[in-house]
Amino acid sequence: MARRFAFLLVRDFTLSPLSLFIDTLRLAGDEGDRSRRIEFDWEIVGERGLPIRASCGVELLPTGGIGNPEDFDNVVVVGGLLDTNRSLSSEKEAFLLRAAGKGVPLTALCTGSFVLARYGLLDGYSAAVSWFHIKDFRSRFPEVNAHADSLFTVDRDRATCAGGTGAADLAGHFVSQFIGQKAAEKAAKILVLDRIRGSRDVQPVGDLFPAASSRAVKRALLLMESNLQETLSVAEIASRLNCSRRQLERLFGLELGIGPMAAYLTLRVHHAQVAAGRQRLADRRHRLPLRLHQCRPFQPCVPPADRHHANPPQASEPGNGGGRLMVGDGLGRVAYPAWPIASVQKLAIALRQAAVPLLP
Repeated sequence: MARRFAFLLVRDFTLSPLSLFIDTLRLAGDEGDRSRRIEFDWEIVGERGLPIRASCGVELLPTGGIGNPEDFDNVVVVGGLLDTNRSLSSEKEAFLLRAAGKGVPLTALCTGSFVLARYGLLDGYSAAVSWFHIKDFRSRFPEVNAHADSLFTVDRDRATCAGGTGAADLAGHFVSQFIGQKAAEKAAKILVLDRIRGSRDVQPVGDLFPAASSRAVKRALLLMESNLQETLSVAEIASRLNCSRRQLERLFGLELGIGPMAAYLTLRVHHAQVAAGRQRLADRRHRLPLRLHQCRPFQPCVPPADRHHANPPQASEPGNGGGRLMVGDGLGRVAYPAWPIASVQKLAIALRQAAVPLLP
Protein backbone atom coordinates (compact mmCIF):
# COMPACT_ATOMS: atom_id res chain seq x y z
CA MET A 1 0.00 0.00 0.00
CA ALA A 2 1.31 3.44 -0.91
CA ARG A 3 2.59 5.70 1.86
CA ARG A 4 0.51 8.86 1.91
CA PHE A 5 1.81 12.37 2.53
CA ALA A 6 -0.41 15.38 3.29
CA PHE A 7 1.04 18.80 2.45
CA LEU A 8 -0.04 21.91 4.34
CA LEU A 9 1.08 25.06 2.54
CA VAL A 10 1.35 28.35 4.40
CA ARG A 11 0.53 31.51 2.52
CA ASP A 12 3.55 32.77 0.58
CA PHE A 13 5.12 29.30 0.83
CA THR A 14 8.39 28.53 -0.96
CA LEU A 15 7.77 26.52 -4.10
CA SER A 16 11.12 24.76 -4.60
CA PRO A 17 11.11 22.60 -1.41
CA LEU A 18 7.57 21.44 -2.18
CA SER A 19 8.31 20.47 -5.78
CA LEU A 20 11.64 18.79 -4.97
CA PHE A 21 10.12 16.75 -2.15
CA ILE A 22 7.14 15.58 -4.24
CA ASP A 23 9.25 14.89 -7.33
CA THR A 24 11.61 12.71 -5.31
CA LEU A 25 8.63 10.65 -4.11
CA ARG A 26 7.17 10.56 -7.63
CA LEU A 27 10.34 9.40 -9.35
CA ALA A 28 11.26 6.87 -6.67
CA GLY A 29 7.81 5.34 -6.40
CA ASP A 30 7.45 3.94 -9.93
CA GLU A 31 9.43 2.42 -12.77
CA GLY A 32 11.24 4.88 -15.03
CA ASP A 33 9.48 8.24 -15.24
CA ARG A 34 5.90 6.97 -15.47
CA SER A 35 4.74 8.89 -12.38
CA ARG A 36 2.28 6.26 -11.18
CA ARG A 37 1.61 6.56 -7.46
CA ILE A 38 2.52 3.00 -6.59
CA GLU A 39 4.80 3.38 -3.57
CA PHE A 40 3.90 6.93 -2.55
CA ASP A 41 0.82 9.12 -2.76
CA TRP A 42 0.27 12.74 -1.76
CA GLU A 43 -2.35 15.45 -1.39
CA ILE A 44 -2.14 19.21 -1.07
CA VAL A 45 -4.65 19.65 1.73
CA GLY A 46 -6.70 22.82 1.96
CA GLU A 47 -10.04 24.51 1.50
CA ARG A 48 -11.52 23.42 -1.83
CA GLY A 49 -11.48 26.06 -4.55
CA LEU A 50 -9.22 28.48 -2.66
CA PRO A 51 -5.80 28.92 -4.32
CA ILE A 52 -2.66 29.13 -2.20
CA ARG A 53 -0.14 31.72 -3.33
CA ALA A 54 3.58 30.92 -3.30
CA SER A 55 6.24 33.50 -2.52
CA CYS A 56 7.17 33.56 -6.23
CA GLY A 57 3.59 34.47 -7.21
CA VAL A 58 2.48 31.04 -8.50
CA GLU A 59 -0.86 29.87 -7.13
CA LEU A 60 -1.79 26.23 -6.45
CA LEU A 61 -5.20 24.72 -5.81
CA PRO A 62 -5.60 22.06 -3.09
CA THR A 63 -5.98 18.53 -4.41
CA GLY A 64 -7.77 17.26 -1.33
CA GLY A 65 -10.07 18.62 1.35
CA ILE A 66 -9.32 18.89 5.05
CA GLY A 67 -10.32 15.51 6.42
CA ASN A 68 -8.93 12.96 8.84
CA PRO A 69 -5.16 13.30 9.44
CA GLU A 70 -4.98 9.60 10.33
CA ASP A 71 -5.54 8.83 6.64
CA PHE A 72 -1.94 9.92 6.07
CA ASP A 73 1.43 8.51 7.08
CA ASN A 74 3.04 11.93 7.35
CA VAL A 75 1.88 15.55 7.46
CA VAL A 76 4.33 17.98 5.82
CA VAL A 77 4.22 21.71 6.55
CA VAL A 78 5.81 23.84 3.82
CA GLY A 79 6.93 27.20 5.19
CA GLY A 80 7.42 30.48 3.45
CA LEU A 81 8.06 34.17 4.06
CA LEU A 82 8.54 35.13 7.69
CA ASP A 83 7.74 38.83 7.33
CA THR A 84 4.01 38.18 7.16
CA ASN A 85 1.41 37.57 9.84
CA ARG A 86 -0.38 35.09 7.65
CA SER A 87 0.41 31.42 8.15
CA LEU A 88 -2.10 28.56 8.30
CA SER A 89 -5.84 29.02 8.13
CA SER A 90 -7.85 27.98 11.20
CA GLU A 91 -8.97 24.79 9.39
CA LYS A 92 -5.40 23.80 8.51
CA GLU A 93 -4.27 24.66 12.02
CA ALA A 94 -6.91 22.34 13.50
CA PHE A 95 -5.87 19.60 11.05
CA LEU A 96 -2.22 19.92 12.10
CA LEU A 97 -3.01 19.84 15.81
CA ARG A 98 -5.26 16.79 15.36
CA ALA A 99 -2.45 15.05 13.48
CA ALA A 100 -0.03 15.76 16.33
CA GLY A 101 -2.57 14.56 18.88
CA LYS A 102 -3.07 11.29 16.99
CA GLY A 103 0.67 10.65 16.74
CA VAL A 104 0.96 11.17 12.98
CA PRO A 105 4.61 11.98 12.11
CA LEU A 106 5.16 15.64 11.21
CA THR A 107 7.67 17.12 8.76
CA ALA A 108 8.65 20.75 8.25
CA LEU A 109 10.25 22.08 5.06
CA CYS A 110 12.09 25.39 4.97
CA THR A 111 10.53 27.75 7.54
CA GLY A 112 7.83 25.19 8.29
CA SER A 113 9.86 24.60 11.46
CA PHE A 114 8.67 28.04 12.64
CA VAL A 115 5.06 26.88 12.21
CA LEU A 116 5.55 23.66 14.18
CA ALA A 117 7.46 25.49 16.91
CA ARG A 118 4.78 28.16 17.17
CA TYR A 119 2.30 25.48 18.23
CA GLY A 120 4.78 23.86 20.61
CA LEU A 121 5.15 20.81 18.36
CA LEU A 122 8.97 20.93 18.40
CA ASP A 123 9.48 21.47 22.13
CA GLY A 124 12.12 19.03 23.32
CA TYR A 125 13.02 18.00 19.76
CA SER A 126 16.13 18.58 17.71
CA ALA A 127 15.44 20.67 14.60
CA ALA A 128 17.45 21.64 11.53
CA VAL A 129 16.99 25.30 10.64
CA SER A 130 18.58 27.28 7.82
CA TRP A 131 21.74 29.17 8.78
CA PHE A 132 19.94 32.24 7.45
CA HIS A 133 17.17 31.97 10.09
CA ILE A 134 18.82 30.20 13.02
CA LYS A 135 19.34 33.32 15.15
CA ASP A 136 15.72 34.42 14.75
CA PHE A 137 14.46 30.89 15.44
CA ARG A 138 16.46 30.49 18.65
CA SER A 139 15.32 33.83 19.98
CA ARG A 140 11.68 32.92 19.41
CA PHE A 141 11.76 29.27 20.44
CA PRO A 142 14.39 28.55 23.10
CA GLU A 143 12.62 25.29 24.03
CA VAL A 144 13.70 23.73 20.71
CA ASN A 145 17.17 22.26 20.25
CA ALA A 146 17.74 24.09 16.96
CA HIS A 147 20.93 23.85 14.93
CA ALA A 148 22.18 24.97 11.52
CA ASP A 149 24.97 22.48 10.88
CA SER A 150 23.01 19.87 8.89
CA LEU A 151 20.65 19.78 5.91
CA PHE A 152 17.90 17.95 7.76
CA THR A 153 17.20 16.20 11.04
CA VAL A 154 14.86 13.33 11.90
CA ASP A 155 14.16 13.16 15.62
CA ARG A 156 11.63 10.46 16.50
CA ASP A 157 8.32 11.49 14.85
CA ARG A 158 9.53 14.94 13.77
CA ALA A 159 11.57 15.75 10.67
CA THR A 160 12.86 19.22 9.83
CA CYS A 161 14.71 20.52 6.80
CA ALA A 162 16.65 23.72 6.18
CA GLY A 163 14.90 24.12 2.81
CA GLY A 164 15.99 24.43 -0.81
CA THR A 165 17.48 21.31 -2.35
CA GLY A 166 17.71 19.82 1.14
CA ALA A 167 14.02 18.93 0.71
CA ALA A 168 15.02 16.39 -1.97
CA ASP A 169 17.57 14.91 0.44
CA LEU A 170 14.99 14.58 3.21
CA ALA A 171 12.53 12.96 0.80
CA GLY A 172 15.35 10.64 -0.29
CA HIS A 173 15.81 9.66 3.35
CA PHE A 174 12.14 8.64 3.55
CA VAL A 175 12.41 6.75 0.26
CA SER A 176 15.45 4.84 1.52
CA GLN A 177 13.67 4.06 4.76
CA PHE A 178 10.50 2.77 3.12
CA ILE A 179 11.53 1.11 -0.14
CA GLY A 180 15.33 1.13 -0.27
CA GLN A 181 18.44 3.06 -1.22
CA LYS A 182 18.35 2.16 -4.93
CA ALA A 183 15.01 3.88 -5.43
CA ALA A 184 16.34 7.02 -3.75
CA GLU A 185 19.46 6.98 -5.95
CA LYS A 186 17.33 6.59 -9.06
CA ALA A 187 15.24 9.66 -8.16
CA ALA A 188 18.37 11.71 -7.45
CA LYS A 189 19.90 10.81 -10.81
CA ILE A 190 16.77 11.76 -12.75
CA LEU A 191 16.69 15.08 -10.88
CA VAL A 192 20.35 15.56 -11.93
CA LEU A 193 21.56 15.63 -8.34
CA ASP A 194 25.14 14.44 -7.99
CA ARG A 195 24.39 12.33 -4.93
CA ILE A 196 22.02 11.73 -2.05
CA ARG A 197 23.07 13.81 0.91
CA GLY A 198 22.33 12.61 4.42
CA SER A 199 21.68 14.21 7.78
CA ARG A 200 25.44 14.38 8.40
CA ASP A 201 25.98 16.64 5.38
CA VAL A 202 26.29 20.30 6.26
CA GLN A 203 24.54 23.36 4.94
CA PRO A 204 26.52 25.74 2.73
CA VAL A 205 28.44 28.33 4.74
CA GLY A 206 28.02 32.06 4.21
CA ASP A 207 30.00 34.29 1.86
CA LEU A 208 32.75 35.25 4.30
CA PHE A 209 34.73 32.02 3.90
CA PRO A 210 34.23 30.63 0.37
CA ALA A 211 37.48 28.64 0.64
CA ALA A 212 36.08 26.37 3.35
CA SER A 213 35.92 22.88 1.85
CA SER A 214 36.12 20.18 4.52
CA ARG A 215 33.10 19.05 6.49
CA ALA A 216 34.83 19.86 9.79
CA VAL A 217 35.60 23.47 8.88
CA LYS A 218 32.12 24.07 7.43
CA ARG A 219 30.44 22.64 10.52
CA ALA A 220 32.72 24.66 12.78
CA LEU A 221 31.82 27.88 10.95
CA LEU A 222 28.12 27.07 11.20
CA LEU A 223 28.47 26.37 14.92
CA MET A 224 30.23 29.71 15.34
CA GLU A 225 27.56 31.57 13.38
CA SER A 226 24.85 29.87 15.42
CA ASN A 227 26.47 30.95 18.71
CA LEU A 228 27.42 34.59 18.28
CA GLN A 229 25.99 35.78 21.60
CA GLU A 230 27.06 32.94 23.90
CA THR A 231 30.39 32.08 22.34
CA LEU A 232 31.90 28.60 22.35
CA SER A 233 35.52 27.85 23.05
CA VAL A 234 37.60 26.32 20.27
CA ALA A 235 38.03 23.22 22.43
CA GLU A 236 34.23 22.88 22.76
CA ILE A 237 33.73 23.28 19.01
CA ALA A 238 36.36 20.64 18.35
CA SER A 239 34.70 18.31 20.85
CA ARG A 240 31.34 18.67 19.09
CA LEU A 241 33.06 17.78 15.82
CA ASN A 242 34.77 14.73 17.38
CA CYS A 243 38.25 16.02 16.64
CA SER A 244 41.06 17.56 18.65
CA ARG A 245 41.65 21.29 18.94
CA ARG A 246 45.00 20.88 17.20
CA GLN A 247 43.36 19.09 14.24
CA LEU A 248 40.75 21.83 13.91
CA GLU A 249 43.35 24.60 14.03
CA ARG A 250 45.38 22.79 11.38
CA LEU A 251 42.37 22.47 9.04
CA PHE A 252 41.52 26.17 9.45
CA GLY A 253 45.11 27.09 8.70
CA LEU A 254 45.21 24.93 5.57
CA GLU A 255 41.86 26.02 4.12
CA LEU A 256 41.38 29.58 5.32
CA GLY A 257 44.88 30.69 6.26
CA ILE A 258 43.68 31.74 9.72
CA GLY A 259 42.82 30.01 12.96
CA PRO A 260 39.39 29.25 14.45
CA MET A 261 39.52 32.20 16.87
CA ALA A 262 40.24 34.70 14.09
CA ALA A 263 37.40 33.24 12.00
CA TYR A 264 35.05 33.48 14.99
CA LEU A 265 35.96 37.12 15.56
CA THR A 266 35.47 37.90 11.86
CA LEU A 267 31.96 36.44 11.99
CA ARG A 268 31.09 38.40 15.11
CA VAL A 269 32.40 41.69 13.72
CA HIS A 270 30.54 41.10 10.45
CA HIS A 271 27.22 40.41 12.14
CA ALA A 272 27.69 43.36 14.48
CA GLN A 273 28.23 45.69 11.51
CA VAL A 274 25.19 44.27 9.72
CA ALA A 275 23.03 44.70 12.82
CA ALA A 276 24.24 48.26 13.32
CA GLY A 277 23.52 49.08 9.68
CA ARG A 278 19.97 47.76 9.98
CA GLN A 279 19.42 49.81 13.12
CA ARG A 280 20.57 52.99 11.40
CA LEU A 281 18.34 52.33 8.40
CA ALA A 282 15.32 51.63 10.59
CA ASP A 283 15.37 55.07 12.12
CA ARG A 284 18.36 57.37 11.86
CA ARG A 285 16.89 59.75 14.40
CA HIS A 286 16.71 57.22 17.22
CA ARG A 287 19.72 56.33 19.24
CA LEU A 288 21.15 52.83 19.18
CA PRO A 289 20.31 50.73 22.27
CA LEU A 290 24.02 50.50 23.11
CA ARG A 291 26.76 52.85 21.98
CA LEU A 292 30.37 52.49 22.90
CA HIS A 293 30.89 56.25 22.95
CA GLN A 294 28.32 56.54 25.76
CA CYS A 295 30.68 54.53 27.97
CA ARG A 296 33.38 56.87 29.24
CA PRO A 297 36.32 54.40 28.88
CA PHE A 298 35.44 53.86 25.22
CA GLN A 299 34.75 57.44 24.14
CA PRO A 300 38.22 58.06 22.66
CA CYS A 301 37.96 54.79 20.70
CA VAL A 302 34.93 55.59 18.53
CA PRO A 303 35.44 57.71 15.39
CA PRO A 304 33.45 60.97 15.45
CA ALA A 305 31.55 59.98 12.28
CA ASP A 306 30.08 56.91 13.96
CA ARG A 307 28.86 58.99 16.87
CA HIS A 308 26.41 60.64 14.48
CA HIS A 309 25.14 57.51 12.71
CA ALA A 310 27.49 57.90 9.77
CA ASN A 311 28.71 54.77 8.07
CA PRO A 312 32.15 53.62 9.28
CA PRO A 313 34.86 54.65 6.81
CA GLN A 314 35.81 51.86 4.44
CA ALA A 315 39.20 53.27 3.43
CA SER A 316 41.78 55.34 5.18
CA GLU A 317 42.62 58.91 4.32
CA PRO A 318 46.26 59.84 3.73
CA GLY A 319 48.05 60.46 7.00
CA ASN A 320 45.05 59.37 9.03
CA GLY A 321 46.47 56.05 10.18
CA GLY A 322 43.45 54.25 8.82
CA GLY A 323 43.32 50.89 7.13
CA ARG A 324 42.07 47.39 7.69
CA LEU A 325 41.73 45.60 10.98
CA MET A 326 44.27 42.78 11.18
CA VAL A 327 43.39 39.93 13.54
CA GLY A 328 45.92 37.19 14.18
CA ASP A 329 45.98 34.09 16.36
CA GLY A 330 49.26 32.41 15.50
CA LEU A 331 48.02 30.66 12.36
CA GLY A 332 47.70 33.65 10.08
CA ARG A 333 46.13 37.08 9.91
CA VAL A 334 42.79 38.12 8.52
CA ALA A 335 42.14 41.52 7.01
CA TYR A 336 38.74 43.03 7.76
CA PRO A 337 37.39 46.40 6.52
CA ALA A 338 36.73 48.42 9.64
CA TRP A 339 37.27 51.71 11.42
CA PRO A 340 40.59 53.56 11.21
CA ILE A 341 43.21 51.32 12.73
CA ALA A 342 44.08 53.79 15.48
CA SER A 343 40.48 53.66 16.73
CA VAL A 344 40.47 49.88 16.59
CA GLN A 345 43.67 49.67 18.60
CA LYS A 346 42.28 52.03 21.22
CA LEU A 347 39.09 49.99 21.40
CA ALA A 348 40.98 46.73 21.82
CA ILE A 349 43.04 48.21 24.67
CA ALA A 350 39.92 49.59 26.37
CA LEU A 351 38.09 46.28 26.09
CA ARG A 352 41.08 44.45 27.51
CA GLN A 353 41.32 46.83 30.44
CA ALA A 354 37.60 46.53 31.09
CA ALA A 355 37.91 42.70 31.00
CA VAL A 356 35.32 42.39 28.22
CA PRO A 357 35.92 39.04 26.48
CA LEU A 358 35.80 39.10 22.70
CA LEU A 359 36.51 35.41 22.38
CA PRO A 360 36.71 32.44 24.75
